[in-house]
Amino acid sequence: MKKQSGTLQRWDDARGFGFIVDRKGRDIFVHITAFGKIRSRPKDGDKVLFRVEPDAAKGVRAIDVERCWRPAHLLLPEFLLPLLVVAVFYGAFWLFFSKNALWFFLAPLLIFIAVLTFIMFALDKRAALNERQRVPENTLHFLSLAGGWPGALLARPLFRHKTRKQPFRTIFWLVVVINIALVGAFVFSFQAAPLRDWLDGQALSWLITLKEWGWIRGPV
Repeated sequence: MKKQSGTLQRWDDARGFGFIVDRKGRDIFVHITAFGKIRSRPKDGDKVLFRVEPDAAKGVRAIDVERCWRPAHLLLPEFLLPLLVVAVFYGAFWLFFSKNALWFFLAPLLIFIAVLTFIMFALDKRAALNERQRVPENTLHFLSLAGGWPGALLARPLFRHKTRKQPFRTIFWLVVVINIALVGAFVFSFQAAPLRDWLDGQALSWLITLKEWGWIRGPV
């Protein structure tokens, strides 16, 4: 059963329960244990995603509850650690390619794919909240494999999206490992040296052309 969206109301923090008002205006009982591991207590007005199960006393109760994104999530370790990983990855890439003409084209491409992947995760989360057509998981995996995994790495904890679902989680980390392995082979492999040199030569010729057109100032 897919998750529904709703708003937490009449939350009694001392007693650890309250009600979720779903999209149809129904009150659904929820206990603090339904939130799983949390770093801050729920409060009235929280937007949540949840599933329901039958309950002898309440009729139905909410389970597997997760709160939707809030600005405070930017300060959580779940987001700061991926942010550090992404910064190290791009920093290492810049260290190896900043003196090559290829970097002029490669950097914008990598950033574009990561931003696109981030946006697709955000759109998929929004679709889940509004019960609309979702972004296919294969699309998310393909973008991650194409180099967009840093965007996915930031989007998952930030939007609390696709962080626990299996087999998506396992496949995602496998995709990240494959991409890093391919990048490592391209950067360090002796066999890839002719390809690196050829691409750098092509990039240099494009830079010279752009300078002749007046799009670039300064030495090339």
